[in-house]
Amino acid sequence: MRGAFNQRRERRKPYINIVNLVDVLFLLLIFFMISSTFRQHLGIDIMLPEAATSTNLDVKPHEIVVSQAGELFFGDQKVDEAGLHAAIAELLKTDPKADIVLRADEGANFGRVVKAIDIAREVGGSRLIIPTRFKESGTPQS
Repeated sequence: MRGAFNQRRERRKPYINIVNLVDVLFLLLIFFMISSTFRQHLGIDIMLPEAATSTNLDVKPHEIVVSQAGELFFGDQKVDEAGLHAAIAELLKTDPKADIVLRADEGANFGRVVKAIDIAREVGGSRLIIPTRFKESGTPQS
């Protein structure tokens, strides 16, 4: 091809600058990594007993869990009886009318469940809720 003054011009091949595209890709990746939240819900697999007279309660409870193996949990921490006593006492210092939910597996040792109730009442937890699930639907109720 000839240009001005009859000089030969070299033709450039069109190309896409991939470096800029990689930069944009990494910026998008960083944006989504920072703006995303990853929550891991830890829990204990328990099977609640059924009750035909259970009702829905909308409360923000603090949970005591008694597993089938007889382990005690307060919130998401495994505790022994002394630790449960101390944790409930600390909770009731900050919120004397706190709702305490006792979730016990259907196959849990009844003695451990009664001991957990006894500890909660001994400390002063007067608002103890024992959740069940509806007999028809099987959905948890508290």
